[in-house]
Amino acid sequence: MDIFEMNYVPMWEAVLRIVLATAAALLIGLERQYKHKPLDLRPYALVALGSCLAVITIMELSFHVGEADLNIDPAKVIGGILGGIGFIGAGALFRSDGEVHGGATAASVWVMGTIGVAFGLGAYALATLATALAFGTLMLGSFISYRAGEGVEDSPDTE
Repeated sequence: MDIFEMNYVPMWEAVLRIVLATAAALLIGLERQYKHKPLDLRPYALVALGSCLAVITIMELSFHVGEADLNIDPAKVIGGILGGIGFIGAGALFRSDGEVHGGATAASVWVMGTIGVAFGLGAYALATLATALAFGTLMLGSFISYRAGEGVEDSPDTE
């Protein structure tokens, strides 16, 4: 067996999926970093890359279930991925003066994990749409907060 041979998808497509997931995450991460939010672009890119890679790997392993005594449920693995990402997002949350901050950052990290999963499964259109919607939501939310006088654009600690 060639080390570059895959059964789930050809190697070139696996690489494409990982690159697209990472690129989508960099877009969201740049928006967060530009606004001086608790997480910069690196966690976003790494979460999407890791989620995508985990899905591709588990789907590849599921092709080999018949060859070995493997008990693999991709849905459980995906659930574990998304649950684990929740812990990263929780690290972005903090309290100050009775208010909770970092909610948009925490949610966007989790959404980025789901986008990585979607790219890993080959759902390019869905993942691209979700990226655009996430980016638009973050931009619109910041704009509305800024216009409402909350100063989101200038403050690194609020969302």
